[in-house]
Amino acid sequence: MSDQRPTLRWLADPQVSPAGDRVAYVERSLDHAADAVASRVGVVATGGGPTIWLGEGEAPRWSPDGSRLAVCRAGELWVLDAASGAGRPLHGATAAEPTWSPDGTRLAYTRVVLVESPDGSRVDALPGLYLRHRQVEVVGHNGRPLWTSENGYGPRWSPDGTRLGFLTTRFGPRPDLCWVDAAGSGPVTRVTDGAGPVRGFAWSPDGRRLAYLSHRHGDAGDVNLRLWLADVGGGPPVDLTASWTLGLGNPVRGDDPRGAGEAPVAWSTATGRIYVEVAAGGRGPLAWFAPTTGTDGLVFDGEHACLAPSVGGGRLAFVRTDAANAGDVHVVDELDGRSRALTDANPEAVRRALPTTALPVRTADGVTIDAWLTVSPGDYARPLLVNVHGGPHSAVGWRFTAEVQRLAARGYAVLTLNPRGSQGYGEAFATAIRGDWGGRDWSDIQAAVDVAAQLSTVAPERIAIWGVSYGGFMTQWAVAHSDRFAAAVSENGISDFVASWGTGAADLSSWDLPMGGTPWSSPRFVERSPLMHADRISTPLLLVHAEHDQVCPVAQSEQMYAALRALGRDVELVRIPGEGHLMNLHGRPSSRARRAAAIDRFLERHLRPDVR
Repeated sequence: MSDQRPTLRWLADPQVSPAGDRVAYVERSLDHAADAVASRVGVVATGGGPTIWLGEGEAPRWSPDGSRLAVCRAGELWVLDAASGAGRPLHGATAAEPTWSPDGTRLAYTRVVLVESPDGSRVDALPGLYLRHRQVEVVGHNGRPLWTSENGYGPRWSPDGTRLGFLTTRFGPRPDLCWVDAAGSGPVTRVTDGAGPVRGFAWSPDGRRLAYLSHRHGDAGDVNLRLWLADVGGGPPVDLTASWTLGLGNPVRGDDPRGAGEAPVAWSTATGRIYVEVAAGGRGPLAWFAPTTGTDGLVFDGEHACLAPSVGGGRLAFVRTDAANAGDVHVVDELDGRSRALTDANPEAVRRALPTTALPVRTADGVTIDAWLTVSPGDYARPLLVNVHGGPHSAVGWRFTAEVQRLAARGYAVLTLNPRGSQGYGEAFATAIRGDWGGRDWSDIQAAVDVAAQLSTVAPERIAIWGVSYGGFMTQWAVAHSDRFAAAVSENGISDFVASWGTGAADLSSWDLPMGGTPWSSPRFVERSPLMHADRISTPLLLVHAEHDQVCPVAQSEQMYAALRALGRDVELVRIPGEGHLMNLHGRPSSRARRAAAIDRFLERHLRPDVR
């Protein structure tokens, strides 16, 4: 069955010009001929009009006078004319995250030092998994290197150009916020103390303070990131979110990489507001904080998700996406609140998108969780696909997910949900599964399936469960503890927590909170490993795993495959070469196609969808 969905374009990283009259942004799409994710930089006027395309690139950043853009192109740092796109490479190092000095004479950027994988192949197609070192480098307008840091990334100039802030792991395993004088000759001043990771930061308009996102709970992934304010002259930081229940910098997720990296922090000169991303249930408004008045709130709250805020010239730009739209660039006049969409990137895809409706679920212990059903029109019964998101401390909801739309178009009803452990509902909700993976979260999933199975659009005897990463673990756990599913698909999942502890890219303590201790102190490592319950699995299971996955190594799926083969069960294993853990976000088009074809064949064999 061929899929004639239109080519999708994902818009990202909108950057308002200093005068507020234009927005530069990135458009990404799948280039099947090159077997790569293609990206190009566009510029559009904030008053509206056509986009001027400047060619290939990522991470566009405006020069202070608005005449040029620094971009990262084919791994190099380039400077482009903002009107024509004419330009030249400025420096040949592998570059990311460029930023101009306030006087326009220097550029700081993150110099990425890549290594080779064990088989000798380059691994720059696997973002974040094989990086061994990052440095902040400063170059002059002629490209001549001026200085390079020992360790660091994400540089930001102070407004007066005398300091350069950056993140670093030179002091410990967690990113710290630091600054150094602009010449790079003075000592590194450490702003944070390593009590928790720093995910993003911004200078105050007067250059005297730094706002940053962090928490003080070590490597815990289930606690809220908070917004802190620190004086560059020293002193204890101030928590601007002491009364907040929602975590910041962790937006509603889809199946593209937007929102999965460093969290943007945008501090407006015009209003004094600090803008950051937030998940509020399945919605994705922007949170704002005004340090001078002590006020805060949410803006653009609705059935959508707002990503990557940036400010300039009294205007705020961001990408807004919803369940039917992969996203467009929006701009807001900060003083009068008027907003407008500047792009229309996917008109045909939006027109053909299938509707998503909310499906509130009441759990057995009285907690209400959010769920959503995406299904084609028509009152007839379809197979149900239950999708469990990754993390588990992420959130899904009113954001476009291409795979949900693709599978719904193939004749399935697709159920997505935020069981306990998800962000967006307060810290108590997110931490409820500490030491209890496969407990309350599994009960919540069962409750959602019970509600969906009562719908006239769902065939209750044809239900499958599917998920990636943590969702892959939960898929295996579900079929080991229930026979209601007709099929299951686990992607890059975990089957054995004992074997996973201390291996791959994981820190030694990565599993201690989820499993409630260490392998020698907590029985959960064995009890909650699906492999230990393989003899109870009778549901046909498809295991899909990327061979270069260092977060959940491919051996995790190989073990479960071997166990089920020995037991004589219906199991398949598809290995995807040359890809890492986040293949669904960063993978090559050919790898995505191979994965989709395997899943489609498996589901059609076991669920028999009826496309009308």
